Amino acid sequence: MRSSRPRDHYTHCLRCYMRREICICPILPTVQTRTKFLILRHIAEAERLSNTGRLAALALPNSRVFSCGGGDRLGFSPPDEQLLQKPGTWLLWPDGISSDIPDAPPDRVVVLDATWRQARRLYARMPVLWTMPRLALPAPAQYRNRLREQRRSDGMSTIEAVAAAVARLEGAEVAEPLEKLYDEVVQRTFIKRWGVKKS
Repeated sequence: MRSSRPRDHYTHCLRCYMRREICICPILPTVQTRTKFLILRHIAEAERLSNTGRLAALALPNSRVFSCGGGDRLGFSPPDEQLLQKPGTWLLWPDGISSDIPDAPPDRVVVLDATWRQARRLYARMPVLWTMPRLALPAPAQYRNRLREQRRSDGMSTIEAVAAAVARLEGAEVAEPLEKLYDEVVQRTFIKRWGVKKS
């Protein structure tokens, strides 16, 4: 099922993009992190109801979303490369060898909020990302219900990836509200679509 932008504020919440009757805003957690998360969201994801980078940003006060992709023709301002080049900025990326977490962990983590294909294209077109230390994550649990089917064994939603990064850098107890938020969103969505809970 292709998900697109809410048609109007009568049917969908314009903050979380979920249908009004299952709006997640009243239970959105506030997850305070030392680490700043810079979410580079592909333009194709910006209007999708199943986009979870939006949820991560809503729950994380210490985060910022940048629109990316689509080339120069759309007129988006590119992400601030000076910000991305600051020492202490790491890239959350599944491929390759993860840099060990040093005594001084990253100050900022860059997250590509996109499908895997879109993420590869963003990476190829942004040389500033190439030399960043990488924060790789273990493969996620395969049994978990998700909003989208994952084609890679290490595939996960953006909010799952952010939660896993928070758990690695700041502890599982800090990340737990993000995990619970995603599970609640999935559960509400399944109930709305099919009228039954998924176990």
